[in-house]
Amino acid sequence: MSASIKLSTDRLQAGLYIKLPLKWREHPFMLNRFQIESDAQAKLIRSLPTSFVYYYPDKSTAVPLPALAEKKENPDEIDPNAVSRDKEAMEREKQQRIEEQRRFHARIQKVQKHYQRSMAQLRAINMKASNRPQAANEDVRMLVDSMMLFGSESNVTLHLMDDPTLAEDMYAHSLNVAVLALMVARSHGYNNDQIRSLMTGAILHDIGTKKVPSAIVRKKERLTDPEMNYYRQHVNYGAELVADMDECTPEVEAIIAQHHEFADGSGFPKGLNGDEIEEPAQIVGMVNFFDRLCRPQFGAPARMPFAALSHLFKENKAKFNPRLLALFVKMMGVYPPGTVVKLSNEEVGIIISVNSTALLKPNVMIYDPDIPSDQATIIDMRDSELEIDTAVPISKLPEEVKAYLKPRTRISYFMDADS
Repeated sequence: MSASIKLSTDRLQAGLYIKLPLKWREHPFMLNRFQIESDAQAKLIRSLPTSFVYYYPDKSTAVPLPALAEKKENPDEIDPNAVSRDKEAMEREKQQRIEEQRRFHARIQKVQKHYQRSMAQLRAINMKASNRPQAANEDVRMLVDSMMLFGSESNVTLHLMDDPTLAEDMYAHSLNVAVLALMVARSHGYNNDQIRSLMTGAILHDIGTKKVPSAIVRKKERLTDPEMNYYRQHVNYGAELVADMDECTPEVEAIIAQHHEFADGSGFPKGLNGDEIEEPAQIVGMVNFFDRLCRPQFGAPARMPFAALSHLFKENKAKFNPRLLALFVKMMGVYPPGTVVKLSNEEVGIIISVNSTALLKPNVMIYDPDIPSDQATIIDMRDSELEIDTAVPISKLPEEVKAYLKPRTRISYFMDADS
């Protein structure tokens, strides 16, 4: 935060940017730091149990009133009834916001349960795929059906989910790919049948890794050339594993076979170019590449979502259909869920969800040591004059902020309809 000056409350006026030296529940304002909007707010602050505030000159659009000793006129008379009415109105508004946040937290808990059920279904699919393909087929259909509930909604919210254990990393990756592919398909105007095929292929795209030695799949260092050649066989193994599944249509098979092909011909296994790659496989390949930047393999560094999106667009655009890539970048917004940001009031928070119809106005959970993290303030940027200044790397965060916001180095997403 920029430098502040301790300032007596009798010098407050509209335009000053301040921080209240009170706990969040000791005042009626939604934030501890803000710009005073009116003289009525200044009078209300004078009624609070503090004789001073912290004033930030470089963020203010006005200067403090002169000290009482320098004034030629008496200070403004304060109407205690008017101040009391203003304070009560702000308290009611604050309580309404608190209730809205409580409902939002409850909504997140419901999404989390849906996410965990989907993870359980993915585990079941992987366990059954080798020996009981038809049983796995039923689980695939159930999972696709549950996620298709959002396929026709006009407004979907993409949420940051609690991190799974490393043992479930493969399932979290497959679920991320399915979620992001679904949202791209919706934005691209796919119908329900097209979305169903796309979702099935996205869920099963890495199923072939079951036949690759776990020592290779879970290796934390760079693969040797022979190991990489073995790993690349997972594409062919995947096609073999799903061959007896009713859900494996030609469209699904193409996704599994081509999700590592790139438009510039640099992919595998066949080095296909451009439109030689089926469009659903292009979508899955693109979101698969993005998720592997955030959830990397084989010793690669993990990137935060905003950095991964920038890397995808600036350094790898030749690998992807430019129309689909532009759609994906627009869909994710500049700051995807999981990005730690600094706001225009210099508060720090983490983006916990992005609304598909208001990408530049995400929901941000704010760091505030005066509020328990499980009750943290969530700002809906659609209802705020605050703006996002910049993304903040995890490495730059103080330890207490990390512990509060819990930024992930391995991002998981899920979505729900914004009803």
